[in-house]
Amino acid sequence: MVLPANKVVINSEIDFLALSKIEKKPRVRIRLLALAHVKDGTSYREVANMLKVTFRSVQTWANKFKNSGIEGIKDKGGSGQKPFFPREREEELKSVISERQAKKGGGRLTGTDIQKIVNEEFGIGYALRTTYDLLHRINFVCITSRSKHPKSDQKAQEEFKKNFKKKS
Repeated sequence: MVLPANKVVINSEIDFLALSKIEKKPRVRIRLLALAHVKDGTSYREVANMLKVTFRSVQTWANKFKNSGIEGIKDKGGSGQKPFFPREREEELKSVISERQAKKGGGRLTGTDIQKIVNEEFGIGYALRTTYDLLHRINFVCITSRSKHPKSDQKAQEEFKKNFKKKS
């Protein structure tokens, strides 16, 4: 039997359909579904039409599976620009921000304050948006309850609340 050049036979004991049901990444799930159809004998063109992808995509996924197995169809990390801020200095940044916050006395450090810290202490000029992305990446959350002024008097505030209700 001669197979067309655009057909890779998948003689595998792997249950692609079962794997697709437990796969968390949608892109890999679609590839597993495509391989399940190809394994069942469906042509690449039919699989491409069913999954709303190109014929070439289905062909590439089948070839990658043939050459590298399941690992071949998974997304490879590393695309895109690497972060400028070194991962090994993230803990140092957290401690510097915490120290500056403790020294401040009242209020919170703003994104602009942290942007300046990153520029002065680490020599990296980030835009404000990128500074917030960095804080998110290092899981540094500064959201707290409303800060209290260092000279505030809790008794006087409570007394004011009591008297204010009586007057109105």
